Amino acid sequence: MQTNSKNTCSACGNSPINHSVAFAISFVDEHIRRFDRVFLKVTERKFWQRWAELLERLLLFIGSIFGVVSFNSADLDKALVGRSKIIWEEARRRNIPMEQLMLFGKPTDYYRARINGKTHYFNSLPVPPKLLQVGYRWVDDKLRLAEELERAGIPAPRTRRIKTLAGAREAFEILRKPVIVKPEWGSRGRHTTTNISTVEELEKAFKLGREISTTLVLQEHLSGSVCRATVIDNKLVGFYRADQPAIVGDGVKKVRELIEEKNKNRHERVSPVVVSEDLENFISRSGYTLESILPVGETLNLSAKTGRLYGSYTKEMFPEVHPKMHGIFEKAGRLCEAPVLGFDLIIADATKDPDTVRWGIIECNSLPYIDLHYFALEGEPIDLAKNVWDLWEK
Repeated sequence: MQTNSKNTCSACGNSPINHSVAFAISFVDEHIRRFDRVFLKVTERKFWQRWAELLERLLLFIGSIFGVVSFNSADLDKALVGRSKIIWEEARRRNIPMEQLMLFGKPTDYYRARINGKTHYFNSLPVPPKLLQVGYRWVDDKLRLAEELERAGIPAPRTRRIKTLAGAREAFEILRKPVIVKPEWGSRGRHTTTNISTVEELEKAFKLGREISTTLVLQEHLSGSVCRATVIDNKLVGFYRADQPAIVGDGVKKVRELIEEKNKNRHERVSPVVVSEDLENFISRSGYTLESILPVGETLNLSAKTGRLYGSYTKEMFPEVHPKMHGIFEKAGRLCEAPVLGFDLIIADATKDPDTVRWGIIECNSLPYIDLHYFALEGEPIDLAKNVWDLWEK
């Protein structure tokens, strides 16, 4: 059976980060955002952005002189994430020169491309600077997103920002149970605790979240699949479903044995379920341990994290989603004022009329993994790199 090594963090999942660095970054980001909201006007932002771009290019030029910075134009396999690789492949198909920035000979997720006679620098996704992008300043803020969605009449779970344990307890009394605690900024479900029903569970979740973030959010828990709705140019262009890894009881085997059996019979593209402290804490909130015998027909989710990397099922189901979803996410795209967005939502069945079920948007990603729609286990793959590059032809 797979177990967590000492050099990893089960609360970070398959994308561990340095906790101290993450906490420090969240502290700095919080104060920069506060300064930004109070002192900077839209025109001033454009002014400072131009100066920042000039400074960036100057530093890259100096770095190249001293051999610190170089560029890789040939080896696509050095792309750090699948999102960047499919963007690079599409650039080649369109004869767009694209290069990866190398720092001290190490690959980064920063690129430059020669487009329409000009060199543009970008982080993984090339978004034309002429397009409206003000939403990128706030869409990753989970609380503000929830507030904006609520005002716009778009389904989202009630959310509260918390900085102290006393504040967490106060919000816990107000919100519908169970709840979720997660970092206000961040991705991949790091240090997120779901299905919290007691004050004791809340306190543990608060302590876990504060390991990487100064500010947390408390959010009402929704049940169902975690889906990614990718919106490009205010149009819903992909809808990816990811389920939590789960086992079904037979009334005989223990939870530990059912996990072992699941791992033996998994799809070759699905990673094994890793037994970790995070998993044990998760199933304990449903009243089980690894030694429990699961009743016949009882389904037990094993993690809040979803997808192939956590031992679960994924599907690209864009053609199947209910027609109303298109209008909802077009509205969400206009609300967030950015060209490329990845909305995370929880819904039991996206093929049903969304007005008849309880569901909601829980997060928005300003740098979405568009490759999810290309590498799902089931469904027709969608290469959204084409949609991104098409933005340059507007």
